[in-house]
Amino acid sequence: VKMAYIPTKGGGAAAMKAVIAGEVMGGVNNLSDAFRAQAAGNVRILGVADLARSEFLPDVPTMQEQGLEVDNSSVNFRGVMVPKGTPQEVIDQLAATVPEMFANPRVAKKMQAGGSPMHIMTRDEVKAMWAAREQTLKELLAGL
Repeated sequence: VKMAYIPTKGGGAAAMKAVIAGEVMGGVNNLSDAFRAQAAGNVRILGVADLARSEFLPDVPTMQEQGLEVDNSSVNFRGVMVPKGTPQEVIDQLAATVPEMFANPRVAKKMQAGGSPMHIMTRDEVKAMWAAREQTLKELLAGL
């Protein structure tokens, strides 16, 4: 696959509009945005950049299944952040509360309606994931 990076003002929404308008042949976009655009009949999702098929798009193969060496590093994770210097007790409270919030059936229903998969992780799991990704990126970018 030969691709070119075409920057847009407005991030993912502008990139999606460029695909829908036919200004570009295709794009690599946020899956939940693409999911909604496909539901509206505006795009066709050809592959998912994750280790497993999306629960929202079970008939769409992963890019790995299609022979591309793609891992899950482009998966869009959502999280909560606080300013540097936030007291540890506040961080601890958020670390306990946020996973509970996403486990709430009302929140899960809203996320599902928007095509946003939920992979609820603890703070320690998130820290471990980012440490592993940092190492992968250091190795990948070492020769630049």
